Amino acid sequence: MIREGVLDVLRKYLGVEEIPLNIPPGKEMGDFSSAIALSLAKERRKPPMEIAKEIAGYLNENLPPFILKVTCTPPGYLNFKVDWLKVAQALIPEILKRGDSFGKPPSLRKEKVFVEHTSVNPNKAMHIGHLRNSVLGDTVARILRWLGYSVDVCNYIDDTGIQVVDVVSALLYLDPPVFEKDTLDLNLIWGKIPSDEPLDYYCWDLYARFQEEMEKDISLSQKRERVLHQIEKGVPPLSVFAKDLATKIVHSHLDTVAELSIYFDLLNWESDIIRQGFWNATFDLLKEKGVIRFEEKGPNQGCWVVPYGGHIETEEGVKSLDKVLVRSNGSITYTGKDIAYQLWKFGLLERDFLYKIWGTQANGEILWTTSPEGEPASKIGRSFGKADLVINVIDVRQSYPQEVVSECLGQMGFKKQAESSIHLAYEVVNLSAQAARLLGMVETEEKKTVAMSGRSGTGVKAKDFIQLVKRRIIEKSEQIIEEKVAQALAASAIRYYLLKYSLESQIIFDFDEALKTTGDTGVYLEYAYARASSILRKAEEKGIGFEWDDHCLPTHITETERELLDSLSQFSTIVEKVGKTLRVSQLAEYAFTLATSFTNFYEHPDPHLKNQTLFIHLQDPKLRTFRLSLVKAFKLVMGNTLSLLGMSRLQKI
Repeated sequence: MIREGVLDVLRKYLGVEEIPLNIPPGKEMGDFSSAIALSLAKERRKPPMEIAKEIAGYLNENLPPFILKVTCTPPGYLNFKVDWLKVAQALIPEILKRGDSFGKPPSLRKEKVFVEHTSVNPNKAMHIGHLRNSVLGDTVARILRWLGYSVDVCNYIDDTGIQVVDVVSALLYLDPPVFEKDTLDLNLIWGKIPSDEPLDYYCWDLYARFQEEMEKDISLSQKRERVLHQIEKGVPPLSVFAKDLATKIVHSHLDTVAELSIYFDLLNWESDIIRQGFWNATFDLLKEKGVIRFEEKGPNQGCWVVPYGGHIETEEGVKSLDKVLVRSNGSITYTGKDIAYQLWKFGLLERDFLYKIWGTQANGEILWTTSPEGEPASKIGRSFGKADLVINVIDVRQSYPQEVVSECLGQMGFKKQAESSIHLAYEVVNLSAQAARLLGMVETEEKKTVAMSGRSGTGVKAKDFIQLVKRRIIEKSEQIIEEKVAQALAASAIRYYLLKYSLESQIIFDFDEALKTTGDTGVYLEYAYARASSILRKAEEKGIGFEWDDHCLPTHITETERELLDSLSQFSTIVEKVGKTLRVSQLAEYAFTLATSFTNFYEHPDPHLKNQTLFIHLQDPKLRTFRLSLVKAFKLVMGNTLSLLGMSRLQKI
């Protein structure tokens, strides 16, 4: 709002798109500054100070909105003094008028966005690293919907992958009774699972144990290979057993993320990609366009590959840089299926899934699923895919396969869709050495961090973490706290903890840091919102009205009032920016700045006075109306910010 007006004028005058704005070293210089004159000095062959004076002269004759004056200081800084009374006069009534819609664009956008996130292998319980994916994807979807895009959110279920095969094989062959080739009744196998332990937790340990047992017994690998082929080809009874197992674990995963207010529009099952012939159609297209080739010799002999060329020497021997899509045994790699799936997302395949209702989610929205027993999209009145932009939320370790997917789309002639394939890559969550020791890992003495690994059973289960945070909140509370409030605070704490790190930042999970409830935390944001709600509630209880009009403007805006007005004015710009960059940590950072500016305003509304007066006790009715209106404006904008971050708006804690 304030800075945007300055930037618009500067861009037109200077013909420069990128213009930095900064905080000046001294507040007496101005409310914000720019070093653009220093950047232009070399190009324009003039001293920075001379350029700054020219710009300042122009701006003072053509003042941007809400700017009182522009000055310049050595070695060439432009300093902007804001008219905060005008800001308050324009901003507060606009927020109060628009309320929950403040900051939303006036019209919907034509583009459709497909966001895929979570996509956890349905073979065991989720861990905190998976939660980072879910929270990132859910927040991106919330922001894009706020900005007016039509958004489909999908959870991809890899029910035919090797991780599911491992757990199925473990259930079949590790403990008696073992599966016999001609056995059709698998009730005895289901009976191995303890009734007093959640299935996803049981499979967590079983999966890790199977990795150890395969090293001891080579026959298990051979059995696993047979199970893999039967599941991939849809051969009963094992394909049915695997689907049932995956379905039960997906229910657990959905229950887990629902505790953080994460929901989906569609579950896409990998088995349906195969059953509906997506891969066959894609395979034919890849061959027709000459994108892939069959290797008759070398390390990839017998495979269909995307030729990138070259080889590298590794400890295991020579490794090809080409990407295998179909292995020599005929099985399809993840990347091969991902290409077919990406084509469907853009509506580029002349094929579609069949759909049916999975159920109603806790937010009241219908969740759909692909299914061989479903109906065509035309019959259910709901269309999926056919997107203009596809965002795949996957950690950085999958960057190369994601590049292959985009490259293949481009080589098939779908250049626009290749450019519209966004890999939202983020760094992984690892354990601190202390966290690893607390989990019973004794070999961590020399390691600063420890990677979580399903194969070794190392990690913090997501459900356990949510319960830990909830218990910590209850313990730290100075008063008795309701269960649903503790749950909401725990969800806010976790979401904020996972969002505040930049995408490039690896999260080193430490129990003490993750369980904090003060400082730069989601709980702090919730308390700021609840405090504003409490102020307004007490004003109402005392019968204090505060209808806004321009006559309530004070003659002077205090420093803490300015800071809060400044934070409020930036909301729309921040959301728009995050919608373009998808860097949701910037929205989390803004939320903390907004909450902090409100806390400073509440605690020190008159910084120059020794004693501060509570807003409802102010004797000056105009000042009381102004400050209570500012509290209400904060509550509305903070509420919108919390909603975009997927956090509750708690009226009382």
